Amino acid sequence: MLSPKMLGKNMPYTPAYPLDPEKGLSSPTRIARRYLVPRKPRWVLAALCVGATVLYIYDISGVNPSVGLIPPREDGKHREWPAAGTAEDDWDEEDDKTGWGEWLPFGGGGKGGKGDKPSKSHTTVPTTTTYDFIVDANGDHFIPDWKQSIAPMHPDVSLLPPPSSLFPEIDITSSSPPENTPFPQERYREIYSEPPDIPPEIGNELPSDAWVKSWVAPDNWDVKGDKSSIKRVQWPGFAGGRDRWESEKEKVVREERKEAVRRGFKHAWEAYKQNAWGHDEVMPVSMTSSDPFNGWGATIVDSLDTILLMGFSDEYNLCRPHINQLKFEWVNGRDWSQGYVSDDVEGTGEVYAMGRDKTVGLAVFETGIRYLGGLLGAYDLSGDKLLLDRAVDLAEVLSTAFNTPSGLPAGRMDPGTKDVIRLSTVSIAEVGSMSLELIRLAQVTKDRKWFDLAQRAMDYLNERVIPRGAHKPLIPMWFQPDAALTQQMAGGITFGGLADSYYEYLVKTYKLLGGNEAAQVWRTVYEQSIDMAKKLLYVDITVVPDRDLLAIGKFEGNRLIHELEHLTCFAGAMLGLGAKLLDRPGDMKDAERVTASCYWLSADTPTGLQPEVMEWYDPSEVERMYMNVTIHDEENYHPPLQLNNHPEAGNVGGRDGMHRDRNGKLRWNEDAAEVVEDGNAKDGKRGPKEYGRKLKGVPTGAKKVSPKGINRPETIESIFYMYRLTGDRKWQEKGWKMFVSWMETAKVEGGISSIQDVTKANVRFGDNMESFALAETFKYHFLLQSEPDVLSLDDYVLNTEAHPFLVNPKLDPTSSTSHTRFWTPPRDADAHLGARGEGTDVQKWKRLQTIESAQSPFKPAPFVHHGGGKGMGGGGGQPGVKPVLPPQNVAQIVKVKQKDGSDFPNHF
Repeated sequence: MLSPKMLGKNMPYTPAYPLDPEKGLSSPTRIARRYLVPRKPRWVLAALCVGATVLYIYDISGVNPSVGLIPPREDGKHREWPAAGTAEDDWDEEDDKTGWGEWLPFGGGGKGGKGDKPSKSHTTVPTTTTYDFIVDANGDHFIPDWKQSIAPMHPDVSLLPPPSSLFPEIDITSSSPPENTPFPQERYREIYSEPPDIPPEIGNELPSDAWVKSWVAPDNWDVKGDKSSIKRVQWPGFAGGRDRWESEKEKVVREERKEAVRRGFKHAWEAYKQNAWGHDEVMPVSMTSSDPFNGWGATIVDSLDTILLMGFSDEYNLCRPHINQLKFEWVNGRDWSQGYVSDDVEGTGEVYAMGRDKTVGLAVFETGIRYLGGLLGAYDLSGDKLLLDRAVDLAEVLSTAFNTPSGLPAGRMDPGTKDVIRLSTVSIAEVGSMSLELIRLAQVTKDRKWFDLAQRAMDYLNERVIPRGAHKPLIPMWFQPDAALTQQMAGGITFGGLADSYYEYLVKTYKLLGGNEAAQVWRTVYEQSIDMAKKLLYVDITVVPDRDLLAIGKFEGNRLIHELEHLTCFAGAMLGLGAKLLDRPGDMKDAERVTASCYWLSADTPTGLQPEVMEWYDPSEVERMYMNVTIHDEENYHPPLQLNNHPEAGNVGGRDGMHRDRNGKLRWNEDAAEVVEDGNAKDGKRGPKEYGRKLKGVPTGAKKVSPKGINRPETIESIFYMYRLTGDRKWQEKGWKMFVSWMETAKVEGGISSIQDVTKANVRFGDNMESFALAETFKYHFLLQSEPDVLSLDDYVLNTEAHPFLVNPKLDPTSSTSHTRFWTPPRDADAHLGARGEGTDVQKWKRLQTIESAQSPFKPAPFVHHGGGKGMGGGGGQPGVKPVLPPQNVAQIVKVKQKDGSDFPNHF
């Protein structure tokens, strides 16, 4: 069959007849056109001749017409088998007395080969494959050239459901207010007071020999480099007329897919609005809330630019009061900035007093990429000054993390401390991934202090950390930053978790700085890092047959682990961007290969979703990586055993791999449903079994798998980059296949859920929807199906959370006529925003719970659920559940003066 197109289906774009989906097949030859596409009468004549011949052969054969024309099996020669996927009922060896098997060439009627039971072949025509076989010692047939089914490197999108079938119930034109329980303004005094009258904290100072004191800031930090140094990266064909890159038919398909992505996002967004508004995330199965990122509403801030790009201005306007009211001094109800003193409610001269909370431990990296990046990215799409003001407020908080002798930021910190922070062991991703956010803030505010924080950290890494590496300039996932230059670093090297965004930010910071003088250190370290990674981390995966797979593994324990993390799959985007920007064509080939490999990891699972980590077998592990399976159902194959020679088989100390069940039957350990066959049994009438060798694992070849799926964006990110950098529409098809699988597997009423094990068809939900699902994964799917000038990679650089920062100085989102302004402001944009920095309703309720909990040792009181409605309150949104709070400063009872200044009597 030449074409994979189904009846009534149209391929979305050429090439037609893609036997090799990556390359296509040329049009029919001249001979084929002459003899296979003739005038209509020849077709009729040919059909009559073929039909008469078949009927004649059926008549002389004397067999049931439902029996096929497969010749009897010749021992040791050839045998034709039903194609993979043929139902078991279509082939039964006991009923197949002739050895011909059931075969209905035209799916006709009549009885099947099992009496009156209709054959499943009535509606499908199984194709056949000829195999050589070897007769083993048990008389079973081993098929040495049998090939197992492995997912292709490219999908057949004609087999996917149409975009209109995804979320048809979602109305993207309407907007509903979020579910929220306002905090009564008259109770504000219960959660806020003037600072307690305590001595101010005095912090220690940087030592005189601290590296940061000798660092010299570069001049002209905001000057762009030579225009020729920053190359355009998007495929140049996009700049021509539409007919150069898209037909009208292709446009219709693409826009239908884009609208399906918008509907999917709206489903997830509405679920968050109704069940967890103001909280960090929604738990989509239980439809309650969770707050792993400070309780500042991470999903709101992280999703701002996705909302703008998708044209949901009304939804963006709903978010602005939350942004304005956020109080960065409160972290999950705990105030790191000042203490609290209650009123003397009972008139006894006693009040409850709390000092500031020094145990907050603010996560600097996550706060930077999700919140600071979210505010700046949305500002560069809207020109909304509110976002820039709040970004400055937040940056002031985060700047405390850089008060270290090295200038590298702390991973977690007390934002209110006055002390110099001493770093111990840090991850390279945490200390090396703040440059884009800080430098973009410096560019839009014209305040170089933010640039200095980022550049100083990079210079320290280049001068004091990289020279200590065993594989320079690669830096281990964990290292001690303040060690002496003579102390060599040891540790695992990876592009995956704990390291990924550091390498990503090297090339992107170079682009953001416009290739100026300060940017050169970023470029140099990036290029040298990629060159070393090619030698140390890149590995061709050869154990999976007929698949061109490239992994970027992990070097640990002095060996290369043949693994590919989902987190590492960002590397396709990074390598592709660097290849075009820095003129490194070899990196482009690697970028395409690793991106295709990441896609394949999702395609080769039953859910179509990619596992967190996949480790392949080493090619030397031949004995471990294969298993014998039966041809028809791919179940484990075990040869019969001479059980009478092994009476103790299955007992303790008996034959390995077997056990006896409660009834004494011997079964195989790895497949308890299969009874061990007795090779001495004389009454067994089973015919020879046909079996082959199968590569273990899901995905194929997996030695180890971390099977969870949490809606990660890295693979679709790289697929998006591949499309924008090459113009090849195959990447749009790969992305669409991933989106359909994602929605069909993970959609629940309360949003899009994580999956416990993507390698099993029986789906179990994990009940969390991280903010990056909306900030990144939906965004990349949307951009992949959008016009190529929407968020052009020549005009923007995206941070590791997919927040877009402008790099084109000619673009100004504050201009109402700019095509880069995605926000339509309301008539009075500053109305109904609430008080700046007073705290959101969710923050206020949490602050009240924290204060009540601190007072409880002295003032027992029944817990009152203050949230009201789904998702509110600190107990995971469950009414009546008191939250388990981290260690707090317990309130102290303090005596105060009477109004006239005298002491209260002791009997009070």
